[in-house]
Amino acid sequence: MKYLAFDIEAANGFNPASICSVGIVIADENFNLVEKQNLWINPKSKYNLDGTRPNVGINLHLDKKLLDASPDFAGRYEEIKKLLTAPDTCVLGHAVDSDVRMLNAAIKKYKLPPINFDFVCSQLLYKCYKGDKDVMGLDKIAAELGVTINHHASDEDAYMSLLTLKFLCETNNLDVEGLLKKYNVRKGKNFNGEITRSVCLSGQISKKNITKVSIENIQKFIAGFKYQKSASLSLKGKKIALSRELEVAEQSVWQPIVEKILSEGGEYTPKAGKCDVYVFDKTKNRGDKMRENYIDNVIKDGKNIVKTELTEFLK
Repeated sequence: MKYLAFDIEAANGFNPASICSVGIVIADENFNLVEKQNLWINPKSKYNLDGTRPNVGINLHLDKKLLDASPDFAGRYEEIKKLLTAPDTCVLGHAVDSDVRMLNAAIKKYKLPPINFDFVCSQLLYKCYKGDKDVMGLDKIAAELGVTINHHASDEDAYMSLLTLKFLCETNNLDVEGLLKKYNVRKGKNFNGEITRSVCLSGQISKKNITKVSIENIQKFIAGFKYQKSASLSLKGKKIALSRELEVAEQSVWQPIVEKILSEGGEYTPKAGKCDVYVFDKTKNRGDKMRENYIDNVIKDGKNIVKTELTEFLK
């Protein structure tokens, strides 16, 4: 399998068919970059070199002479279609519905056959990962991940979309299908000019709901788990809390931790302030950093809490 991230910029925000650039980034199954390019297109319409709408202040990194000398959309159609419909390819973009709408508008304008393909939205998946109510633009995600990009340059935005998906897969230790399953997200589909949006089938995602469901799953596992106590009982009488990153992970991640807690005579608690041992992973999101700061303050107030990294705890 390979990945194809794409991003489209329109020359005129009021005319979605006025495509002027299509950024294409291709990577292999391990997210190694294979190709990165901009397909420049003469929009054959009025356009603003400083933004898609007057006075919006967006730098689209456009070169009028280059665009005027480029093929129109019809001249790029076969190339774009071949890329988006290549076999064994995961197509993705950020807020990709808008890009697909522009694509369909240009196809309709030039009376060309529809391009049918499925797609993944990196913006939606990042929203699910963060547990936030609102979506984030690529510039803000880039800042969070420590990446510098030329925002609104099509190839750069496509590349950042790919890096976002790579980050999510590596952080969750899942492939794309596993990621979609974890967050209950349906792929989007473009078929005969009609778009089926990529959505989370669980409804509105929030950090509170994700954490609540995860804790309930752990507690259900504990209630039904039959285990033999270890002879050492090294955790007898102790309450053990996990970082949120571990709690909301797949069961394959937290199950061995919980099994060790139970077999060693300990007790799992979702309340970090009441624990005797706090187990964390090397990967820490913003919420876990705040959680550790809280624990540090509790320790300063006199409570004896042992902080231990996951690999050390499982030894």
